[in-house]
Amino acid sequence: MIIEDLALLDQPNQQFQGFGLIRSAQLAQTKKGDPFYNLSIAKGKKEVPAKVWSELIAGQEEEVKEVLQEGRVIYFEGDTSTYQDQLQITVRNFRASKEDEVDTADFLEMAPERIESLQQELEDYIALIVDPLIQEVVSSIYQKYKKPFSSYPAAVKNHHSFVGGLLYHTVCMIRLGLDVSRRYPGINQDFIIGGITLHDASKVIEYTSYTAPQYSVPGEFIGHISMSSMLVDREVQKILSDRGEKAQLTKLEQEAVYQLQHCILSHHGRLEWGSPVEPKTLEAHVIHLIDMIDSRVNMIERGLADTPEGAFTKVFPLGKLYKPSMDE
Repeated sequence: MIIEDLALLDQPNQQFQGFGLIRSAQLAQTKKGDPFYNLSIAKGKKEVPAKVWSELIAGQEEEVKEVLQEGRVIYFEGDTSTYQDQLQITVRNFRASKEDEVDTADFLEMAPERIESLQQELEDYIALIVDPLIQEVVSSIYQKYKKPFSSYPAAVKNHHSFVGGLLYHTVCMIRLGLDVSRRYPGINQDFIIGGITLHDASKVIEYTSYTAPQYSVPGEFIGHISMSSMLVDREVQKILSDRGEKAQLTKLEQEAVYQLQHCILSHHGRLEWGSPVEPKTLEAHVIHLIDMIDSRVNMIERGLADTPEGAFTKVFPLGKLYKPSMDE
C-alpha cells in the first residue's frame, strides 16, 4: 500500500509517494567519502528525517542542491525504516514541486490559537505597562517587528517550532506571569510584561525565515539574547534623540532600563545555558522560571502527541517520558 500523506507515516516498511516541506537540508559524506543529504521533511506537526544517498546525487550535484532547498516543498518517493528507534525515510526519487501543484501553507504547522487574537492580547498586555518609558520602549520595538514577531517560531526545534510560535510562547508566558504577579504583590508587573515581550524578540533576526528557520549570520555571531538587549538600547537612544540634543535619562529611568535589559539578558538562567548574566532581580528569576515552564510543557506535549497511552518515549532533550493512560 502506497501512502500519499506524510502525516500518515508511522511505522517501518511503508512506501511513500507525495509532497513534503524541507525543514532542513545538510550535505554530508559517508565514511567512504560519498556525498549524501540529511533532510528533515515535514507536513504540519509531522516531521520525518530522510536520507538522499549518493546514487541520486552523482553527476548532478548542482541540480540536486537547487532542488533540496530549505523551505521548499518537493515531490518524493521513498521507504520508511527505523534508525535508533526513530522513523526515517530513504528517498528513492524526488523532484521540485510545480507552482500549481501545492500550497506551501498547507505544509506549515500553525500556532494553536488565531494569530490575530494573540496579537490583540499581547497589545492589550503591553498597554498595561505603567512606566511611560518602559511602555514606549516595549511598544515601539513590538510594533517595528510585529509582522515577523507574529509568524516566526520560538525555536528552530524542540519547543514552539511552528508558525506563530514566538507570539504564542510570549503570550502564554505573560499569562503565567500575570497569574504569578497576582499571587505575589511584590513583583513589578511592568518588568514581567516588558521582559517577557522582549526576551525572545530578536529571534526574528536570529533566524533566517519562518517556513524553514536556520540560524542567520548575526544569530550565529551574537544570538537573540544580546541582540534583544541591543534593541532596547537603540530604542532608548532614539527616544533621547527625540527629546533633544542634550537629553539624558533620569536616575529612575536609567535603572528601569537596566532592569528591563537584565530580565532579557538573564532569562536562560545560568551562564552555561547561554545567559550573559544570571538573574539578580525577583522579576528576572520569575521570567526565567516561566520560560522554563512554558517551553517544557510545549516540548513534552508535542513529544508525547503520537505516543500510545501507557507507553514511554524519548523526547529530546528531556529523555524518556511517559504518557499516562486515560480512564474511559
